[in-house]
Formats: sequence, C-alpha cells, structure tokens
Amino acid sequence: MKRTVLVAAAALILCNVALAAEPAAYVSTSIGSAEQKLSIDDIDVSKRDTAFQIAGGYRFAPNAGIELGYTNLGKGTISADDATVSSRPQAFHLAVTGTWNASPAFAVTGKLGAARTRTRLEASEAGFSVTETETHSSPMFGIGVSYRFEPDIAAVLEYQNFGKIIKGDGADLKAQVVLVGIRYSY
Repeated sequence: MKRTVLVAAAALILCNVALAAEPAAYVSTSIGSAEQKLSIDDIDVSKRDTAFQIAGGYRFAPNAGIELGYTNLGKGTISADDATVSSRPQAFHLAVTGTWNASPAFAVTGKLGAARTRTRLEASEAGFSVTETETHSSPMFGIGVSYRFEPDIAAVLEYQNFGKIIKGDGADLKAQVVLVGIRYSY
C-alpha cells in the first residue's frame, strides 16, 4: 500500500513538473489590416483600415484552451457627393482554441467562439449629421500560425472573421482582420 501511494505521488509530481515547464497562460498584442464589407441591396463596398488587438488566454490542456480579446476594427468611410457614412466597429470575443504543434517551435491554432461588436455609425449630408451606435453578437472564427523564439515569446500571424457585425433593413456589414503580433506566455 505504501509503495502504491509513493508511486502515485511520484507520478503526480512528475506530471506537475512537466506541465509547469510549458507555460499555460498568455497575453498577446497584434496589429494588422481590417476589412469591412458593406452590402446594401445589390451594392457591395469594401474598405480597409488599420486594426489592433489585445488578447489573453489560458491553455487548460496541451492542445485546447480559451481566449478573451478586444479588437479595434478601424474605420470604414464611404463618400458620394455631399453625403458621407462611416463606421467604427470594436469587438470583444470569447473563443475556444485548438492547437497543433507541428514542431517544438511552430504551431497552428484555430479558434471558434462568439463576438460582441459595438459599431459607431456616423452619417452626414449637406451640413446635417447623425451618430448612432449598433451592438450585435455573432459567431467568430480564426486560424493562425505561431513561431516560438523563446519558451515564453512567440511571433503570431492570424486571420479572424467576425461575421455580420450589423444586420438589418437590407444592409449587412461584415468584418475580418489579418494580424501579426507577439505573444508572451507565463
């Protein structure tokens, strides 16, 4: 009985040491390009702007985790004659992540979750202007690659799609980003 307890204790200690060697929590910051696609009836307009993201996550298994992040999706502006319409979306997302380690330094990560997007819309024409804020929840997904330079520092390249961030009255606004950044694990 004592031997079984000692073996179990030794196995538990070894598992904890192995898990402690691999950082589980992380924070990341990224910058890149956001694309907003507006569809009104049969007209499609696409605008790009600079985006940035701050995220944090926790890997609760070697290949599975959870992530919470904030993304500023830039500004999209459409002008015609005296009329101007602009949108400034920001999104918070919560996603589960899955990671495949192709090598000790290189990994591919996918994420699937939900985004809560708040978009400030501004419209002006002939000296009159209107500002409105739309809030919408939508599914989001992403895929990315990372290269670990140090045990706790990695470069990250990823694509994320936030789906329809505004939907209604014959108009849809979709958003997606391509980001490059740094992730610090601890």
